[in-house]
Amino acid sequence: MMMRKGQRFRCQNSECAAEIEIIKGSIEGKSSFTCCCGGAMKQPYSKPVLKRPAKDRSNLAKHFSKTA
Repeated sequence: MMMRKGQRFRCQNSECAAEIEIIKGSIEGKSSFTCCCGGAMKQPYSKPVLKRPAKDRSNLAKHFSKTA
């Protein structure tokens, strides 16, 4: 799992609830890592943001054109 600058991770242990912010991105890393208390560190849930397509739809047509 690649960690990027600015990402936040929170300990899943309710008694600990430690939180870290990545200040320097990694090239590669483990798929999961643990807190100093031994609990799993996971990213907190963030609601997805939906975006409307741009007014210029010429690029959009390229993505949906059939290539046989």
